[in-house]
Amino acid sequence: MKPGKRRGSLLAELALAVEFLTVLPVRRTRADETAATEPPDMALALPWFPLVGALLGLALVGLDWALSFVFPLGIRAVALLVFDALATGMLHLDGFVDCCDALLGTRTVERRLEILRDSRVGAYGALGGALLLLAKFAALTALVSGPGRVLALLAAPILGRWGMVYAVTRYPYARAAGAGAPFRNRGISQLAPASIILLLLLAASALVIGSRGSGIGTTLPLTASLLVVAWLVLLGWLAWASRRLGGGLTGDTYGAACVLVELTVLVLAQPLATLAARLFGG
Repeated sequence: MKPGKRRGSLLAELALAVEFLTVLPVRRTRADETAATEPPDMALALPWFPLVGALLGLALVGLDWALSFVFPLGIRAVALLVFDALATGMLHLDGFVDCCDALLGTRTVERRLEILRDSRVGAYGALGGALLLLAKFAALTALVSGPGRVLALLAAPILGRWGMVYAVTRYPYARAAGAGAPFRNRGISQLAPASIILLLLLAASALVIGSRGSGIGTTLPLTASLLVVAWLVLLGWLAWASRRLGGGLTGDTYGAACVLVELTVLVLAQPLATLAARLFGG
């Protein structure tokens, strides 16, 4: 009974993560009738965020491979951007756009928080969103076909979703209620399992891709490098955003963190892959 109940709990937590991060109509498993009437503890989904990122990454890899038989790199890049936006309900992109409007310029903390609640898009948000999509398009077209491209498409969403977990667990929530409020007050107990899952997913991706392509001696250093630079960018973003919001973060800043980490991985994957191949003979 105990093992079965735990298995059901894990599946429910994973389903929560999928429901929150994607548009997939996943139905949570229920242990009993009481659980069905209680709001789910969304924080329990945090450790599974990297796994949801891996599922999205696999979908991107599969779509990219299927389109490669017919379409050139530029068309494939657009298709990947469209798929990513639709699959996530533009959740993270919306957070990034809102952050551009709220955090740029000279305003009070209270005014920044008000702008983050506003559904309208301002000049900063429109320009920031356009530049973000242009940068991702350029990065996707610069990534040559092969193991490096596959690894980048997998690692970007994995690291991006882990970045959200790091933001949630290491910084206080900036307001009393909001989209990110259900994740408040969750510390190392959630970050540790998420980090373990992250490392396992990245290591498995590097080993599988390396064994079938450029060599494990190249993919492992490349993966480690992407992890380090993504983490540094994440730390810089969270420190800056939290200062602009009086020491805390909001749901929009979580989404923006995911987007910025993904962009970092996509932009740096190709030059780091070239460097790793030269240094380690891949």
